[in-house]
Amino acid sequence: MALFDQIDRDLVTARKERDQVRLSTLGLLKTEVVKAAKEPGASWPDDQLVLRVIRKEVKRREEAAAVYASAGRSESAGREEAEAAVLRSYLPAQISDDELEREVRAVIEEVRPQGPRDFGAVMKAASARLAGRADGGRIAAVARSLIGP
Repeated sequence: MALFDQIDRDLVTARKERDQVRLSTLGLLKTEVVKAAKEPGASWPDDQLVLRVIRKEVKRREEAAAVYASAGRSESAGREEAEAAVLRSYLPAQISDDELEREVRAVIEEVRPQGPRDFGAVMKAASARLAGRADGGRIAAVARSLIGP
């Protein structure tokens, strides 16, 4: 089943169960996915588009929760964290740190960078290879440590 269809079904279930956090989060997610699908060059919501929107929304929620927490608004921060948890349930599992390091080492062997100036080439290849399994920040941290200063 396509991820968009699963979200749609879960939205109906949340409505029946009167789960307000899940209902509002999935409703907003569905709206954002449809909006992203209407952008030029995008196709109807395939799984890659849906995952990209989910990652963006999770990041937005995490940033908002941090701002609310620093401002002393723990209730609002808790709501943002709850929404982020709902969204994370649709993301594929992230790979372990050891597996990430193995994958980045393999990419470095393929690309053969001449030093830190070739970091962009390593990141491009590693991001393509690890799409959906690790976020860019983790990939960049491992690549920097392996390539060196």
